[in-house]
Amino acid sequence: MKRSNIFGLAAFLCIAPILAACSSGPAATPTVPPPTRTPFPTFAYIEPTTEGVFATSDSDSETAPTAGIELDAKLVGRGRGRYEALECGICHGENGAGTSDGKSLLQFDLTEEDFITFVRSGGELGTSHQYSTDRLSNSGSRNLYQYLLSLAQSG
Repeated sequence: MKRSNIFGLAAFLCIAPILAACSSGPAATPTVPPPTRTPFPTFAYIEPTTEGVFATSDSDSETAPTAGIELDAKLVGRGRGRYEALECGICHGENGAGTSDGKSLLQFDLTEEDFITFVRSGGELGTSHQYSTDRLSNSGSRNLYQYLLSLAQSG
């Protein structure tokens, strides 16, 4: 072989790996994880309830849905505390008998679930009877329910 061909082949063999390393295509980009999604709190809409179901004075108290509910004296006492703290007596009277500003609660006849929905949504009465959990917790709502039942059962 001619000397010039060997020199050209040797030069090609030396330079070829360098060229191959430099021209391997686009440089690899580092992978960056996608940004994380920040969850935003969502709130469920609770349809307002009606003002409440009150038994009429001529109805049989044994047929009322709340007639057979056992009352817990401890919860009733706590419920009276909630009744006083929320100042329910201003409109409904000290013992729930009612005033010119609010109905009597002595014929109170809601289920516990309906009552809690009512105090969360305010029903047709609006914000005057709407209490969020920072003002009336779920346990406070159950206690107030027990107190109102005690008024209805004793009245």
